[in-house]
Amino acid sequence: SHEVGLLHRDKVLQNGIIGPMSFDFDRMFTSNTTQRDIYAEMEDLVLSSLDGYNSCLIAFGQNGCGKTHSLIGDFSIIQNVETDVEPNVEISHCGIHLLAMQQVFTISKKRRERFQDSFVMTIVEIHDEKIIDLVGETDIALSSGQIMRDNDKTSASNSQTTSSKNDRKLEIRTNIDGETIVQGLVSVPVKSYKDVEEVWKQSLAHRAKRVEQLGKKMHSYEASTHTIVTLRVVSTNSVTGLGTVGKVQFVDLAASDVIPKRASTSSKSRSTPMDNMLAPIGNTNEWKYANKSIAQLADVVNARYQFSRSVPYRNSTLTHLLSDSLESDTKVLLLACVSSDARDIQNTANTMRFAAKMKKVIVGKATKHTVSFA
Repeated sequence: SHEVGLLHRDKVLQNGIIGPMSFDFDRMFTSNTTQRDIYAEMEDLVLSSLDGYNSCLIAFGQNGCGKTHSLIGDFSIIQNVETDVEPNVEISHCGIHLLAMQQVFTISKKRRERFQDSFVMTIVEIHDEKIIDLVGETDIALSSGQIMRDNDKTSASNSQTTSSKNDRKLEIRTNIDGETIVQGLVSVPVKSYKDVEEVWKQSLAHRAKRVEQLGKKMHSYEASTHTIVTLRVVSTNSVTGLGTVGKVQFVDLAASDVIPKRASTSSKSRSTPMDNMLAPIGNTNEWKYANKSIAQLADVVNARYQFSRSVPYRNSTLTHLLSDSLESDTKVLLLACVSSDARDIQNTANTMRFAAKMKKVIVGKATKHTVSFA
């Protein structure tokens, strides 16, 4: 499909001398669109992991515009009276990721006479350029988790079982298959949607306790943190012994709010607050992202968009970790979340501009990853 979005700046400016900006997208949704309707548009992309393809869904947008709600869902954290006890977590209004997990396990169950499917899951956060393993400290990880390794000689001494976070150093490496992984990260096997839900509840409860101990506000912490959920799928044909290896990533980016350049205080260039807010919209050189890693992501997209020979993937932890999804044979979908509030027009314009540029980036043709277990 093909749809055009118009950002009517003339509806904000009273003089109406500035015309609307036009953006082309594959699909647009309103605030009345249900979670399942949004998932239905992305269903084929997500489920292709069962057939041996890699896919990546990225949610991009300003703070409070619905990235986490759309990608993962809503969760409430209920603190316990006892300070040493982790809080209870309730998940509702399941987003794309959790709806996908429900369907993945439903399909796997229906085809188990022909295919044997196995799933492992990881959840990482990137905060202040540091990688945090959300799963590593959960009960599930301690009982059945496995530490990811790059399988080269340097990792031969690493244990294959989980250990405390203090004993594990998380480093971005390239494994023997050329895939970018986080060495030291704990992956947990999941056999049903209930397992996925339990992994999330334990991970979120542990994070809430950790953030509280750090003395930080959860809202501001989430706004400055990237969350990357990865599900790896190995499927084997019971008759032929041939198999496929697929991967689907769900990336909930930190807030992409922008900071406008300071307006001149010269009497010759007097401007209103509305002028200051709108000024950066037409010129990408007059604004910057509040989050440095989002700015680095924008640099990577610009480099890919311009077919640059050198792409700065290693300039940030986020882009380094996502380099596979932005460079190799991966199906990539960007979910641009925007606000309809006129006061957010600067962030809305920059989100739409980023999405329109991302749409023109050529990642490459996705290929099916097959292996033989015979």
